[in-house]
Amino acid sequence: MGRELIACLAGVALFAVPGLALTSFFPALRSVPWTRRPGYGYLLGVAAVAGSLYAMSAVLDVPLRRPAILGTAAALTIAGLVKMWLTRTDRAEHRPLPRRARAIVLAAALAGAGVSAGLLADAVSEPLLGWDGRMQWAAQARYIRFEGSVLPIAMTRGQWFINHPRYPVLLPVAQVAVLEVTGAGEDDVFFRGVYAAFLPALLLVVYDGARRWAGWLPAAVTATAAAGLHFLTFYMDGGAISGYSDFPLACFYGAAVVLLLRSQVTAADGVAAGLLLGAACLTKNEGTILAGFALLAGALPLLPRFRRRREAPPVPRRRLLLKGSRLAAAAALLLTALALFVHWRTIIPNRHDEGYSELVREESLWPDAVVRLPDLAGEVLFRTFLTWEHWTGFWWVYVVVLVAGWRVFAGRRGALSRPLALAALGPLAVAWGAYSVHWQPVELIKVTWERFLVQASIPALLLFALALGAVLKRALPGLAGRLARSGHSEKP
Repeated sequence: MGRELIACLAGVALFAVPGLALTSFFPALRSVPWTRRPGYGYLLGVAAVAGSLYAMSAVLDVPLRRPAILGTAAALTIAGLVKMWLTRTDRAEHRPLPRRARAIVLAAALAGAGVSAGLLADAVSEPLLGWDGRMQWAAQARYIRFEGSVLPIAMTRGQWFINHPRYPVLLPVAQVAVLEVTGAGEDDVFFRGVYAAFLPALLLVVYDGARRWAGWLPAAVTATAAAGLHFLTFYMDGGAISGYSDFPLACFYGAAVVLLLRSQVTAADGVAAGLLLGAACLTKNEGTILAGFALLAGALPLLPRFRRRREAPPVPRRRLLLKGSRLAAAAALLLTALALFVHWRTIIPNRHDEGYSELVREESLWPDAVVRLPDLAGEVLFRTFLTWEHWTGFWWVYVVVLVAGWRVFAGRRGALSRPLALAALGPLAVAWGAYSVHWQPVELIKVTWERFLVQASIPALLLFALALGAVLKRALPGLAGRLARSGHSEKP
């Protein structure tokens, strides 16, 4: 058990240390307190280290062995530490909370830490379970590790039977990196810690976004609720405990949305968001589409709109240009990752895959998406609201809180809530498009719908926190001042 624990923690550190150092390059992340920054740092580390290895192997044919892996991680770490030393005078935001508030936030942190520790305990003591984790991502990692390349013969030659050979392989590359660095045997699953670490990353990103936009109490409640959702945490076929790529995709996508909606308006922050969107593109096929939704969400507050007399004046032109530069930087990084993915994908012949691009060409999204609605809606509603063992009734509470806090969509507050709603609906729109052309949509819903809910989790949870904050302020008027003094550090 000790060997497994050390190896799992070393695998997490392989990405967490470089990523945490890289946060020093981005003003929006330098302003995040150190207690929350590891969430973004871990995601940046996986994106930068695994993404660099993916690119070097696919384009330069660099072997995915220990020298390249450790060299990449060390180079990124050193660069980040140098930047950290040069910007050591910068101070992170820190607004002290009242004693009672600190107790509540500490309780929420302990809840999240307890669930995360449970995931780590499972990772070091149990084999990898879950169909896609074993059949898809771990299998691809075996081929990649055997040849030290993201283009192994088993994938580039069409006679070999491989399910979904053209699925992007960022997470299998991360698995290979951990196994190579730790000197793991063929059957060791030390990489499971990498997947388990995505849960605390998600909880920290959710808490950080909710804290700055809704206040400390909605943030604590929302993060605690997320830690208690079985499908999000301990569900074998898509939760953080599994080897599926849906949960990492949710983290990359959601953290990028948070960065694009932050009030900081530097192009450097767009680079951070672009790295995460590029990681989303290289994690799952739908990641590219979700990245487009993230960019749309980031652009939504900049679009011209009719304003009432009492609303804030139009955004100054300089601010628009700065926000536009952030979106442009993010889009540039995304296009770079997309070019890498297309280059890698064209070398691999397709077989044993649903081929959604061909299905879309053969079938019509319209009017099939509407015609199939009555047949599919029942299964979707069942999977969302009636699978108590998966969601513990959370979506019932979610709808009630959103209806009660509807004012967050109006006026100035809508400048934040509307982009978050768009980002939360993005994965669900992708799901509905797939169901509209699939030959067995009901069966597909049974195994995928809740995984799309996972992909939408961060913007959906932040929207929940905003609505909850509005409800609490109306129900407890005296709370409004305390939330403003100790929670809101940014305005929509």
